[in-house]
Amino acid sequence: MFKQIWKGWTKAVSVIFTPLFLIVALVQPDAPENMLLGVPLVPVIAAGQGILIGAMVCLGLKILSFKK
Repeated sequence: MFKQIWKGWTKAVSVIFTPLFLIVALVQPDAPENMLLGVPLVPVIAAGQGILIGAMVCLGLKILSFKK
């Protein structure tokens, strides 16, 4: 279950935010030059978030199983 949550979160966040960061970096006139450096980091950050969220969900399910 952890792997499904982690991969799903990573793919979803990457698909949504990578094009947004790219559009903002290329279209906005007052965007910082180093914004383009952040575009390849979006999937890495999303993977880190996915790991944390997957761990929290699995931990919550484990705690709930002890209460029943």
